[in-house]
Amino acid sequence: MIRMRRCDSCDVEMTERMATVEAPYFYDLSGLRNAYLAGILVRQCPRCHAESPVIPRIAELHRVMARHLVHKPGLLRGDEIRFLRKHAGFPARKFAALLGVDPSHLSRVENGHIRALGPTADRLARAVAAATLDWKTARETLLRVAAEIEEKSLREARQLPLFRLVRNRWQTAA
Repeated sequence: MIRMRRCDSCDVEMTERMATVEAPYFYDLSGLRNAYLAGILVRQCPRCHAESPVIPRIAELHRVMARHLVHKPGLLRGDEIRFLRKHAGFPARKFAALLGVDPSHLSRVENGHIRALGPTADRLARAVAAATLDWKTARETLLRVAAEIEEKSLREARQLPLFRLVRNRWQTAA
C-alpha cells in the first residue's frame, strides 16, 4: 500500500513533481548559493509551499559537488570553501591552521564578510579537499595548479621591463 506523504506543518497531502533542468530544485541544505538538482522527486505542500526533496545517494552527490568545486576556475567563494571544509571533515580551526590563516579570517570568508581567501590559501584549500576525495584527483589538481602557477609566473616575467645592451648602448627590449 502506497501512502501519500503529508506536510509536517499543515497535515495536508503533498503533491509531487520531478525536478528538471528547466525547473530544478534549489538545494539550499548544501549551504551553497547556487546548487540546483534535477532528476529527483520533490514533494510540495499545496498550502504552505514547503518542499521536501527525495535525494538518493547523497554521499555520492556531495563527492560530485566537491570534485566540481575543486576544479572550478577562479577563486572559491566563502560558501564553497565551507562546503569543501565540511565535506573533508575538518573543524574550522584545524582547516584554518592548515591554510595558514587566522580562524576568524576563515570565518569571515565563509560567512561572506570577506570576498575570498588569497590565491595561495585557495589553492591549498582545494588540495586538502581533493586529497580527501581520492589520490588521483589530488594529484591532478596539484599538477593543474602547479601549471597555472608556472604560466602566471611566465606571464609576469614577460611583463617585467627588460633592458638590453646592443652595440654598447642600452635599449628597452620590446
